[in-house]
Amino acid sequence: MQSNLKILIVRLSSLGDIIHTYPMIYDIKKNLPDASIDWLVDENFVDLVKLNPLVDNIVSIPLRKWKKDKLSLFSNFRQWRKQTKTYDYIIDSQGLIKSAFLAKCFNGHIYGLGRNSIREKLACFLYNKRFETGKQLLAITKNRVLASMIFGYNIDTANLDFGLSNLITLDNEIAKHYVILFHATSKESKKYPKEYWAKLAVYLINNHNLSVILPFGSEQEKIEALEIKALINSENVHVPDNVFDYAKLTVLISNAEFIFGVDTGLMHLANALNKKLIAIYVDTNPEMTGIFESDIAKNIGSKNVIPVVNEITQLFESIMKV
Repeated sequence: MQSNLKILIVRLSSLGDIIHTYPMIYDIKKNLPDASIDWLVDENFVDLVKLNPLVDNIVSIPLRKWKKDKLSLFSNFRQWRKQTKTYDYIIDSQGLIKSAFLAKCFNGHIYGLGRNSIREKLACFLYNKRFETGKQLLAITKNRVLASMIFGYNIDTANLDFGLSNLITLDNEIAKHYVILFHATSKESKKYPKEYWAKLAVYLINNHNLSVILPFGSEQEKIEALEIKALINSENVHVPDNVFDYAKLTVLISNAEFIFGVDTGLMHLANALNKKLIAIYVDTNPEMTGIFESDIAKNIGSKNVIPVVNEITQLFESIMKV
């Protein structure tokens, strides 16, 4: 196989799914170091892809903006399509009809999952070549296996690298010696009770003299963060003034002592940055959507199984000893 391949990865969104794609790109670059990798991504997630130093070029598409202006949708699409290029390999790692259709806008053979492995079965009919990985693999592993089958190299599924080891971070100015509680998530049923967050924060403050930061992504989430803070009643709890962009969130995560969070893409970003963390699940199965576990990163809870605070603090203590 020639080494100077031109590869396009199609992964449009969302935060967690984009992070899940990082190890696949690391594997490709490790096995094909001279390959050039471009990434097609929704405009709203360009800054997240910019964090990955292994991506050579970003091709953005303003899908959400177009949805708001449906009258100009087709003219905007035609104009955007003029920039499409030719690739040796086009890999749709998202497995949706939408992502497969956009992959077809580029010149080159399209590779993706087979009908027994893909999320939307109709999408696979737009591919030139399909591969079966099964549906039981963690999303991160499925992406890696797909690429290994396409390019014919071997991977160690028990170990992975997100390719962010050389990421430069800056000092965080909110607090020193702090933990982050990612309490916010898009779905109400995925949220951990506020009283439990407060009890966990009190434990961390009293037993480890740690500060606690409660980030948010919207005004409603800020209200919820302030409600949790009110339950704790401590000067060691901080709610930022504003919503952080991905660059600031990366700095915040990189300098934290520990990360706790619910089923949200930001936990996958923390995982990619090799942070000590506990991902808390109350309405989803972590075997399918959880973070990639290691000695310092663990999932707890499951669908309809809400872990109590004592279980989390015990797991926290065991991870801190690593």
